[in-house]
Amino acid sequence: MKMRCLAVDPGTTTGVALWLSPGPKPATYQLPVNDTVDLCADLLQGQPSTLVVCESFVPRPGAKSWQPDAIETLGVLRHLARWNGHKFELQSPADAKRFSTDAKLRKLEWYQTTVGGHINDALRHLLLALVRHQQIDLGRLT
Repeated sequence: MKMRCLAVDPGTTTGVALWLSPGPKPATYQLPVNDTVDLCADLLQGQPSTLVVCESFVPRPGAKSWQPDAIETLGVLRHLARWNGHKFELQSPADAKRFSTDAKLRKLEWYQTTVGGHINDALRHLLLALVRHQQIDLGRLT
C-alpha cells in the first residue's frame, strides 16, 4: 500500500522530511519556523492522504531552553493536518532516537551532515513512522 508521510522535528530551526511511497529517498528541508509552516501548508493542501508525524515537545521545569516555537508549530501542524483531512501523530524524541539510529539512517543512505542535525531528527521520526505503519521492511535495516 502506498503511503505519503510528512515528518517534522519542530523548533526555531525545523527539520522536515517528506516520503512519497515507493521512493528511495525522502525530500528533506531545514528551515526557520515560519518558512516551515508555509512549506507544510503547501505540502498538505489539496494533496493525497498524508500521515503527519511530529516530534512531541513537553515543556518541563529545569529544561535548558523554553521552546515556544516547537509548541506553536505542533499546534499549527495539527490544525493543517485536520483542516486538510490528514492523519496526525506525535512521537517522543526518545523513541525516534532509540529506534532510528545513525547506523540505520546510513544503511538507507538517508543520513545527512547538516548543521544542527534537524533533518536527521525529522528522518528519525519518518523512519519510525514508516516501520510502525509497515512501509519499510525491517530486513533493510539490519
